[in-house]
This record gives sequence, C-alpha cells and structure tokens, in this order.
Amino acid sequence: MGIIIRQSVRQSIVQYIGISIGLLSTLFIYPLALSELGLLRFIINTAQLVTPFCLLGTPVLAVRFFPIFRDEATRHHGFLSLLQLIALAGVLVFALLYFAFSRQFAALFADQPAEYLPFLPYAVPLVFFMVFGFLYTSFASNFHKVLYPAIFNELLVKIGVPVLVLFFFLKWIDLGAMMNGMLLVFLAVMLAQAFYLVSLGQFSFRLPDPGFITRPLQKELFQFGSVNILSNWAYMLSNRIDIFMLGLLLGPGAFKGVGIYSILYIISEVIDTPRKAVMNISSPIIAEAWKKNDLAHLNELYEKSTLNQFLAGLFLFIGIWAGLDGLFVLMPNGAEIAGFRWVVFFLGLSKVSEMLTGVNSLIIQHSRYFRFNFYSVLLLAVINILNNLWLIPKYGMLGAAIATFISVVLFNLAKFLFLRIKLGMNPFTLGTLAILLTGLLAIGLGYLVPIPATNPWLALVGLIVRSAVITGVYLGIILYFRISPDLNGLVNRFIKRILKK
Repeated sequence: MGIIIRQSVRQSIVQYIGISIGLLSTLFIYPLALSELGLLRFIINTAQLVTPFCLLGTPVLAVRFFPIFRDEATRHHGFLSLLQLIALAGVLVFALLYFAFSRQFAALFADQPAEYLPFLPYAVPLVFFMVFGFLYTSFASNFHKVLYPAIFNELLVKIGVPVLVLFFFLKWIDLGAMMNGMLLVFLAVMLAQAFYLVSLGQFSFRLPDPGFITRPLQKELFQFGSVNILSNWAYMLSNRIDIFMLGLLLGPGAFKGVGIYSILYIISEVIDTPRKAVMNISSPIIAEAWKKNDLAHLNELYEKSTLNQFLAGLFLFIGIWAGLDGLFVLMPNGAEIAGFRWVVFFLGLSKVSEMLTGVNSLIIQHSRYFRFNFYSVLLLAVINILNNLWLIPKYGMLGAAIATFISVVLFNLAKFLFLRIKLGMNPFTLGTLAILLTGLLAIGLGYLVPIPATNPWLALVGLIVRSAVITGVYLGIILYFRISPDLNGLVNRFIKRILKK
C-alpha cells in the first residue's frame, strides 16, 4: 500500500491545487454567467458521456494487458499503437453517427436560445481530445507516473475554463471565442499527455506485432475490451447523465439551470479527489496482484483503501456541508444558488458512498469476474435514467441529484455483496465505525459556531472558525487513536522532514 499512498498523496496535492482554483472560480467567476456556463458544461458533459464508448475499453486494456505486452526492446510489441487505432475507430464511429443525426439532436433543444445551437457539434472534436488524453494518462500509469498527467488534467482545465468565462463576462471575447477557447484547452491537455509519454520514451507509432498478438490473445483482448466498453459507458450513464438530462428536461432556461447545477456539482466533486488519486495508481498494482493470484494482497488493498478513502471523503463532506452557508454569502448570485443547497448534500453523499467501498470496482474489473461490473452497472444506468425521467420533472435539479445518489449507492452495494459472497472479502472494520462517529461529533461541534449572513466579512470569519473546529476535532481524534496507521505514518514522515530542514 506504500506506493499507492505516496503516489496518491502527490496526485491529491496537484488535484487540490486544481480544486482551490476551481473553488475560487466557482465562488467568484462561474456565477457571473450562469447560462453560458450551462452551455459550456453541457457540451463538456455530453462529450464525457460519449468518451467511454469511443475509447472502446482501451484505458482498461492499457493497464490489464500491459504486463503481457511489456517489452522495452520491441516498444511493447506496438501495444500503444494498437490502443490508439482502436480508440480512433471509436471516435470515427461517433462522428459519423453524430452528423447523421445532428438535426434530430438539435431539435431536442428547439426551446433554447438560438445562438447556443451552433455550438452543439463542438462535442465531436472535444470527444477526440478527451479520448486520446484519457488513453495516454492510463498508459502512463503503467510506469507509476501519475503526477504530471494529473497536473495536465487538473490545472490546464481548471485555469483555462474560468479564464474564458471571465473574459466573456468582461466582454473581452464573445460566445464563439469562449467556446473555441474551450476546445483549445482540451487540445492542450491531450498534447501535453502525449509529449509526456514522449519524455518517458514510451510514445511510439510502431505497428502492433502480429506475430505476438496470437488468436487466443486477440480473443481475450476482444472479450475483455468489449465488456468494459459498455461497463464504463454504463458507469458514466449511472453517474454523469444528470447534466445531460437536465439540459433536455428543464425546458426554457435549461442551460441556466445546468449552470447552477454545475456549480453545485463542482463543489461536491471536491470530495471525490482522494478516490481518483487512489484509483489511478491502484489499477496496475491490482492487475499485477491478480496475475500472481495474490488474494491476501488484494484483500489488504481493499480494506486499507476503504478505511483511508472513507476517512478523507467523510471529512471533506462534513466540511463542505457545514461551510455552505458561508460560501453562498461570498459568491455572486449566491442567494439564488443557495435555494438548491440540497443538491450538494445528495451529490456529496453519493461520493462518500463510493469512497466507502474502496477499490472494489478495480478488484472486479481485473479479475475473471469482470463481466459482473458490466451487468450491474448497466442495470443501474437504466435505473438512473428512469429515476431522472421521473424525478427531474417533479423536483428539478434536486431530482437529478437524488437519482444519482440512488444509482451510486445501489451500484456500490451490489459490488460489496458480490465480493463478500464470491471472494469472502469484507473491507469494513471497527475503524470504519470510529470514523463515522468522529465525523458526526466534529460536524455537531462545528455547528456551534455561527456564520452570519448579514456581512461577507463576518461570514468569512465564521466559515474559517467553523472549519477550524471541524478539522481540529476530526483529525485530532483520528490521529490520537491511530485509526488510520497510514495517515499517522504520513504525518510522522512529514514532521521528520520538517525537523531535518
């Protein structure tokens, strides 16, 4: 678990720098242009929904089969080129389908401002940039290199997009320039990922070695990849279809609603950062453990990832929820956005529930039971879509958040039960309960500190004091009782380095 902790901490630091930038943008920039932000986020989200299908399972193949292809002398038998060709085929299929049905797609938004409609096709080039950027990130993880890809993914987007929105608000650029700038930001991310692989000496256009890719290996690649195509796509449908469906179902002014929902989503997304860091670095390690059939190591990773992710996720959730009163006072149009605060609650709880079950998806994904991920997530994607169709017309944005919460909880419950029954794995310990009780105590004491809504400066002071109380109580108890040995080890190493300096 040591390398996972070190690498995930480094990646988390980068991500939290990005989050800090993102929060400043969310508080002070994004509320300035809610409708235009909604259009921009809708197109980005649409591209994110399509990207897993266009990838055709290549990110999973890049990690799962790399130990088999690994050979520096032959450039890994042209493995990266094989993955790029597969991904390119996926993008081309999407592009053909989009332009064949572009009129029908545009007709779904006939009640939206006419000046927004010409930008809907921007999803096509955006999918291309996302597909290859994601593929290069996954391939780099095979060499335990996640820091710089995280910098590219986090900082370029987190800086570029709010700058474009701010320039639009100041009337320095028009809507077209803002949308074109968004494409350039994601193009820069893709190119940065590619050049990083070049710097590692791992980027290659060497054609796949047909002599190495035997018929049994082709069959295994196809079976594993095809299942993960739909599995990953269904996962996105069960987690990220909310913004897309809000754009379809909210009616006139939908993009403004999407803009408000996006701001609340970004706030809740802070909770998910530690999980992303752990997942990125854990994937190749779990793949290697399955190759050796090291079930003891897998169970250890499962238990420790659950404890540490839940520790981080619950801390962030209670901190964000307790601080919302102050945040809404500080942000422009905060009073309008504050009416939808419960969106953050349900989206945040969905993140915590996912972190509570650790690396269960990766353990199943890299095992011979990988088809289970597909069947379960496909069922839950259907449930999520149906819930969105039912709840959004009744409750608007809150309905979308509740639908996401239900699907995520059911999905993770299914994975937990599967691993418990099939492999006898149980990640929960008394430490899990201790973290929950500590979190409840911390937020209860935090709410004793008032946050005045009458003055921004008083609200800021109240926010800082309440956050300090929650942090002190939560981390103080966790560290004192050594509930997470990994966290205590990190703190001790940090103190030793400071003392040496």
